[in-house]
Amino acid sequence: MRTVLALLVSTLLSIAPTVAQDVQFAQHVDVSGDGWVYYNLSENRVVSEQEASFGAWDVSFKGTAVTFNGPSQLLDVTFDAVDAAPEEGYTEGEDGTSELPTDAETRWFNYDFTNHTISAKPNRTAVFQMRDGRWAKLNITDYYKVVFGADPIPRMLSFRWVIGPSQSRRFEE
Repeated sequence: MRTVLALLVSTLLSIAPTVAQDVQFAQHVDVSGDGWVYYNLSENRVVSEQEASFGAWDVSFKGTAVTFNGPSQLLDVTFDAVDAAPEEGYTEGEDGTSELPTDAETRWFNYDFTNHTISAKPNRTAVFQMRDGRWAKLNITDYYKVVFGADPIPRMLSFRWVIGPSQSRRFEE
């Protein structure tokens, strides 16, 4: 009986789905000022310029510009489809930071010249290595804060991310 039970448990564990990704969200982060806004993903908060000067940031924003505190790349694929960080294709400056492309073809957003609005491309996912060595993926979901009965407020970014486990490129455990 114990052998049958052990075999049953072993079979169930081998076919059980992997643990779901721990998706985090930030809504309406105000990037309307003139300077960079630094964000610490592990702590899910904006950090001060002083904290940022000590490297306590993962991603920063200034209008539509996005930088990372490590190597990054922007994939032309949906957020949910990214299960692991690719082995190659990353950019990184001499200071160890990187930025997302800004050209119209590959950037994270579309600009509508008719009504002068920005919309996030749903199939753009940034993958990057954090300073502690873990890999993360990030997708900007909105550029506006929508308040019922009022015009949308620009430069109020909403985004989602997943940080992978230590020593793994995978985003699922």
